[in-house]
Amino acid sequence: MTPVMPFRRRPWTTPAAGVTLGAVAVGLMLTTTYAVPTASGTPLPHAAVAPPALAAAPTCAPWQTPQAVPPGVTLTPRVFPTGEAPPAAVPSGRPSVGPPVTTTAPTRPAKPPKVRVVCRSAPPSPFAHPAWQPETVVGGSRLAETGVVVDRPVSVPAPPEVYDVSYVIADLDTGEILAAKSAHAWLRPASTLKTLTALTLMPRLDPRQVVVAGQDAQDAAGSRVGVLAGNRYPVSSLFDAMLMFSANDAVYALADAAGGYDATVALMNEKAEQIGAHDTLTVDPSGLDDGAQRSSAYDLALIGRDAMRLPAFRTTITKRDAVFPGGKDQRGKVWPAFHVYNINELLGHYPGAIGIKPGRTDRAQHTFIGAATRGGRTLVVSQMGSVTGSWRPTAALLDWGFANADRVTPVGRLVEPGEAVAPSAAPTLPALPTDGATGTGSGTGGPDRSSPTGTPAPEAGSVTSSVAEATSFDRTMSLVALAAAGAVVTTAVVLVLVAVARRRRRRA
Repeated sequence: MTPVMPFRRRPWTTPAAGVTLGAVAVGLMLTTTYAVPTASGTPLPHAAVAPPALAAAPTCAPWQTPQAVPPGVTLTPRVFPTGEAPPAAVPSGRPSVGPPVTTTAPTRPAKPPKVRVVCRSAPPSPFAHPAWQPETVVGGSRLAETGVVVDRPVSVPAPPEVYDVSYVIADLDTGEILAAKSAHAWLRPASTLKTLTALTLMPRLDPRQVVVAGQDAQDAAGSRVGVLAGNRYPVSSLFDAMLMFSANDAVYALADAAGGYDATVALMNEKAEQIGAHDTLTVDPSGLDDGAQRSSAYDLALIGRDAMRLPAFRTTITKRDAVFPGGKDQRGKVWPAFHVYNINELLGHYPGAIGIKPGRTDRAQHTFIGAATRGGRTLVVSQMGSVTGSWRPTAALLDWGFANADRVTPVGRLVEPGEAVAPSAAPTLPALPTDGATGTGSGTGGPDRSSPTGTPAPEAGSVTSSVAEATSFDRTMSLVALAAAGAVVTTAVVLVLVAVARRRRRRA
């Protein structure tokens, strides 16, 4: 018979070790199952799919903005905002619905496709200008409004949506404005300003006059026809090059013939004020982005209307082709005469088009003054700040005008020369007291954050922050509670096992 060994009490370290191991196991289980909450308080999914990687962003020019292009998407020239195809969906990584696919061996996960980042031209922002009293705005108080302004019955559709920051659709003969969009926004005019150059200089210069071009004309920036310093050019040929081909070198040669660059700029500003184009400020007669040079869609329509009253101007802008004289350069090479063509695409695509002038610079983007005749009515359209150089938006605005001219109520009118004065600035309202006199001030000179009911409004972000903190606290407490419960269960199991082992030893 085997002697019974006296029962030896086990030390307390055994249950403690069991509790510790149980707590560690529960903690590992919890951190694996529930993961770590993100900074926003939203837990990560169990199998997060990596988003498509972004390619290195290029350095965009000030007039451009970066745009992400999903894989497989091809950018096309922009014409109408509503005509752009939506970007293709980025693959989500979710399995497609269908029969299961069996594989013999696990495959490596494919690298996420890269999203291209390209620079695209962005619409320009208007210059800041004082707030005006609506009743003093040139052309009518409705034209002080921003956005699309049109007075139409329900049966008449809205003007087509275009990329233009501002535009005006008006009757060239009566001056009635059928529709407008931010008509008096101050924007850069680009080469449409050459219309004002022609309006100013054509009555002053004899078309048969011969001009000797200077070095400043030959060195002109931007578009040039090829004027050579020291050569002689008829004024009529320079006007052809300026209006048809938008040649900046021809502008500076004409400016020299009119008394010089500064004198021409002064004459143009005087002419703008005379006809009521008070939004316009000329700094460079070619229209290049220089200083605070500006105009508005209203002013461009006004300038285009007055320029169309000059027979020589109307003849020049409808020419499709003209011969420009050659010359001899500084190296003695003789250049023969050549043909210049009209860059106004509306003339070749829109039936009844009779002008007027396109323009584009980096900061102005695309600008345009167009005119067309249909059914005995002539309309003028001025557009500024568009990111597309297509003739189709102009055609769409003209089509809408011709279809609805007799069905809408004019929202303003193009004034006659000498009729309008500059608009008056709106009076400045005095600041409300912030010392608590009104019962809603903050009493500290800072912004009043009281709501209309007198209840202080929460600081920006405080609600979101409080909710996030509360959510984080709740999650933390939940994890602690689960860990404690796991520790208790583990301890109970260990104690039961110890008790069972003791009984077996005693029986033995």
